[in-house]
Amino acid sequence: MCNSVKPATVMSFLNDLYTRLDAMLDAFGVYKVETIGDCYMVAGGLMKVDEETGAVTVRSDDVDPQHAHRTVQFAKALLHAASAVRLPNTGEPVRLRVGIHSGPAMSGVVGTRMPRFCLFGDTINTASRMESTGVPGAIHVSQATRDLTPNEPWEPTGGVEVRGWWWGGEEGPSWHATIIHHHPFGRW
Repeated sequence: MCNSVKPATVMSFLNDLYTRLDAMLDAFGVYKVETIGDCYMVAGGLMKVDEETGAVTVRSDDVDPQHAHRTVQFAKALLHAASAVRLPNTGEPVRLRVGIHSGPAMSGVVGTRMPRFCLFGDTINTASRMESTGVPGAIHVSQATRDLTPNEPWEPTGGVEVRGWWWGGEEGPSWHATIIHHHPFGRW
């Protein structure tokens, strides 16, 4: 896209898309960790809100039993919201790849020049791999996330290199994954 569309148009497109996604974060109780280029990373069950003070803190010793459910619900809403945005180079709806894994993560603020809150660990790496081996318009989850969301209509992924399950909607997916490397917005 960057080769055929003016940089200001790409920035406007990404701002429109990310603004729509940002607007949904609180409703699903997920935390936006970062955006880097076309990657939008959120975490469910990471933060907790003190009911008395409203203070938001990182969970350290307890587990949110609904984190996987809320994260999957956010992912569904994310796919729907993204489909309302059009790619500036083709006019087609945006079809994002989503990868979700559930497990422990290490968090902290790193750096001194531009300190950033970051997440580390196998859970983050696995979620990234679920996304990178996914297909546009689908949610690719690990076995751990599938086990925590048994009421979702998951379908086995088939020949994907990472074990997982597709969420393809109430009627199931209408496609077969044969190519495992897609860019979320098409080729730039």
